[in-house]
Amino acid sequence: MTEERESLLRASIQNLSRSIQHYGVESGLGPGAAADSRKTLGTFSGVFIPCTLSMFSAILFLRMGYIVGYGGVIDTLVMFSLSFFIVMMTILSVCAISTNGAVEGGGAYFMISRSIGPEFGGAMGIIFFLAQIFGSTVYLLGLVDAIVDSFGEDGGNFGKFLPEHDHWKNLYGSLLLLLMLFVVLIGAEMFAKTNLVIFAIVAVTLIINIINFFIQKEIKDIHPPSDNSLLNSTVNLSYTSWSKESFLENRGSNYTTDYTTQRMTSFETVFAVLFTGYTGVFAGSNMSGDLKNASKSIPIGTVLACIVSYIIYIFLSLTIASTCSRMLLQNDYLFLEHICKVPGVTTAGTFSVTFSASLGAFIGASRILEALALDDILGSLLVIVKKGRSRRGNPWVAVVVSWAFLQALLFVGSLNLIAPFVATFSLLTYATVNMACLALDLAGAPNFRPTFVYFNKYTSLVGFVSSIVMAFVVNPVYASTSFGISVMLFIFIMFRTPGSSWGYISQALIFHQVRKYLLMLDTRKDHVKFWRPSILFLCKNPRTCIPAISFLNDMKKGGLYVIGTNIVGDLREPGFVTKLEDQNMAWLSLVQLLGVKAFVETTVDRDVRNGIQNLIMTAGLGGMTPNTVVIGFYDTSESKDFISEPDSLPSRRPLFSKLRRTQADSRGHIDKLPEIETHSNDRRITVDSYIGVIKDVMSLRKNLCILRHFHKLKRPSASSSPLFIDVWPVPPHPTSTHIEDDTTSMFLLQLSCILHMVGSWGGTRLRVMATSPSQILGETEKVQLEGILKILRIEAHVQTVILAENFENLTESEKYQSLNRTMKDNSQNTVVTFMYLPRPPPEEGQNLEYLEKLTVLSEDLPPTLLVSGLSKVTTTEL
Repeated sequence: MTEERESLLRASIQNLSRSIQHYGVESGLGPGAAADSRKTLGTFSGVFIPCTLSMFSAILFLRMGYIVGYGGVIDTLVMFSLSFFIVMMTILSVCAISTNGAVEGGGAYFMISRSIGPEFGGAMGIIFFLAQIFGSTVYLLGLVDAIVDSFGEDGGNFGKFLPEHDHWKNLYGSLLLLLMLFVVLIGAEMFAKTNLVIFAIVAVTLIINIINFFIQKEIKDIHPPSDNSLLNSTVNLSYTSWSKESFLENRGSNYTTDYTTQRMTSFETVFAVLFTGYTGVFAGSNMSGDLKNASKSIPIGTVLACIVSYIIYIFLSLTIASTCSRMLLQNDYLFLEHICKVPGVTTAGTFSVTFSASLGAFIGASRILEALALDDILGSLLVIVKKGRSRRGNPWVAVVVSWAFLQALLFVGSLNLIAPFVATFSLLTYATVNMACLALDLAGAPNFRPTFVYFNKYTSLVGFVSSIVMAFVVNPVYASTSFGISVMLFIFIMFRTPGSSWGYISQALIFHQVRKYLLMLDTRKDHVKFWRPSILFLCKNPRTCIPAISFLNDMKKGGLYVIGTNIVGDLREPGFVTKLEDQNMAWLSLVQLLGVKAFVETTVDRDVRNGIQNLIMTAGLGGMTPNTVVIGFYDTSESKDFISEPDSLPSRRPLFSKLRRTQADSRGHIDKLPEIETHSNDRRITVDSYIGVIKDVMSLRKNLCILRHFHKLKRPSASSSPLFIDVWPVPPHPTSTHIEDDTTSMFLLQLSCILHMVGSWGGTRLRVMATSPSQILGETEKVQLEGILKILRIEAHVQTVILAENFENLTESEKYQSLNRTMKDNSQNTVVTFMYLPRPPPEEGQNLEYLEKLTVLSEDLPPTLLVSGLSKVTTTEL
């Protein structure tokens, strides 16, 4: 027995393992158990080194003088601390998301899109791609500046043989970009090996420069750069070594003109340049597709890189402020080379760190572009990117396309002009990552349980808010433009991207909020002042009900709208559950295709009346339940199939919806709706059951509407003759002369008024018919109705209609026929007729006679609603 149990346990574990592997592949969460040949990088080489080098980038050796010289010690510490704070809040969110499941290629884009859906993910993925492209360009331009400053013919420190014209700088940048293209085309392993060598060079350079600050003595004859037109070339700059006076001089800010751009500096412009040092926080996560264990490497490597870079930046800021004059810092951004005892070492470090940062952003951009293409975010625009991969899995086409973008940006030529774009795009990406983590936490989904626990909704919220605020602080114009681009991309992707299997955080948040507010909705606090129709439409076959479904969507006035149907059958029948699922999907697709705001409810019962009773009693949720039931007329005439005639489907969807691919999918699903019954003996409900349904609705204290002739409904359009919505508010056998005491009459007036308030029905006129056996009594009835309409604030024209002669002496059957003729005579330009529904007979034996009376009463009329009201729906109270 023990061996048998162990065997069963092993089999169960194997099955579970296969299921998890299959689930991971199908859901896009992971590659399963199969090893990916691309996944070769660890935490140190794949995350820590790229992040650290990217955070050093052009700032460490090229722009520290710029930052401290203009910002001073106080502003510099504030800027670095603020940047560190924003980035750390974002890193906490990144760590939470990356440890909540397997992370594939695409880095931040993959995490955002899989967390909050393709719309946000796709939009921010494109923005993040641009951030990486702009960032790579900034670092490359920094490298070109360093090369020209070292070997330029006008003022090179180590040689004067390179021309310094802008066209030559573009050539140098293009050649360096070709070298990076070669490295990236080889693959991630070559990138990691190159970075390892560069990291060693940068570490040695940094150590030498730090030691140099302690051993270098005062220097008074440092010449300003040749491209500094703001300073006389005969003026010498000075390095003071450790000096209290230097520190006090550099303590406060002094924002003046930048000699490279000839523009005035400010806190915002300096922060934008400084923040480029913190745009490399995703350099490691961008390599997620090449990491052996992305969920482990990304958190550890990113946090360590951020902390190390912050400590080094703060230390250098204080050291530089204590050893250099402000004149030196503001007029020679390459001062570290000029004060170093070891010639060329700072230049080598500058070349290495800027090359590495640019290379990291380049390869990151290509990975993001590949992920966007594989997810079909931009469709045919990126189809070529999707197909271009080497045998080792390197996306060479994405690399070439990214290279083309970089080459185009190189012609801008100024590092400080492009830096605000990098900062703004990066801050927007950080804000989106924080928003994604915040949304996941607020949604409270049980499956959001990251192994990284050092975060909460407050850290995500603070990271989100601070990122947005600082984006506008850096440059309001760039931030507004970036937001506008993001919104347009979001709208475009939302309407053209097919439904994904990644999950939508919006659905989880909506569920969370709807549940909360439904619990707060208390039916005991209902008041007639806030009444609105909440409709349950009992639809036998949607093929014949398209006009009615659309019409009721207009009449709901923001109320609940449920389309219910009963499927005759038994769940135990073979294949019945599959049939039920197909029809449910078809119903949902139809609702989406028609653009109506309705829910779909389905019951299963062999007896139609029992199924309808269940629908009436169970439709809705909590305090949001239908108060009005709508059914079709028991008609024996041939039904029209509106679905088989595409031109007959109402065009209600907005222009953008034409981009949505799901429209074609919806047409495919609705073909599974049941066919129309062609013979009267195919009916699933008898006359007695039909009249029983009417009685059931009234017994359950629901308002009732019966629709007839809605296959003839024609929506109002520009017409030379006026069109009317007619209301006949008096029953065939009036029992009271006070219409305001009749709930059905009030319900008729309320429904017709609601319909008339809808924009698409605004071109019609609301007309209330005052029926009377004589002209004199008719005028009295008209005055009474006008007074009621005025009190109810309903704009309508009252028309007197004289009944047939000796109407009171006619038999009941003749009265119905006479009323029908009178209504037909007054309905030439009527779009919809609202009519009083006579109460059904108490005896079941009179059901057929009652149905015949309703048939006679509504015969050959325009689209008609026979209405019965059982609750108060309007009030004159404030």
